[in-house]
Amino acid sequence: MRHNSEKGFSYIEVMIAIVILSVGILALLAAISSAVMRSRGQEQQLAAKQIATSTLESIMSAKETADPDRNLGWLSVGNVGTNPDDDDIMRGVFVTGMQSVLPGAGPDQVLGTADDNGIPIPGVRREIIITDLCDPDRPSTACTPAGDNPIKMRSVQISVIYYIGTAEFTETINTVLTDY
Repeated sequence: MRHNSEKGFSYIEVMIAIVILSVGILALLAAISSAVMRSRGQEQQLAAKQIATSTLESIMSAKETADPDRNLGWLSVGNVGTNPDDDDIMRGVFVTGMQSVLPGAGPDQVLGTADDNGIPIPGVRREIIITDLCDPDRPSTACTPAGDNPIKMRSVQISVIYYIGTAEFTETINTVLTDY
């Protein structure tokens, strides 16, 4: 009787080892892919926050800049078609509705207005909503019952929509501006 001293792996054992190794490699690739997507998502979220913040800074700058030649000042803090002055001319300068984000502030140097310029930032849209608020200490037309005082408080909401893959996300900033 011959004794075979050569022993090795059977074909089935090799196949099982390849399957186990493949599952491990696929799990590693999925983890790397997930980390890259998460990193990209954080980058997009940060960019959306920066867009919203710079828009708010621009609105505050327009409020503080009393420049009638550029239609700036407290009356400019409103959406287009709002904030009539003493001559019933609408002074609100910020665009309404969901808009593409243009990187250039345009001639008025205020982001979020109709004269913004440049190539739209891909995959990002912005909405600016400015509404008059009632000041109970100085009732205005925004109050019920309406008063005779000028409007001195406005709510500002800036929403920036961005995408991570095909999922839509929103960054929103809310604040109240006053003209006191």
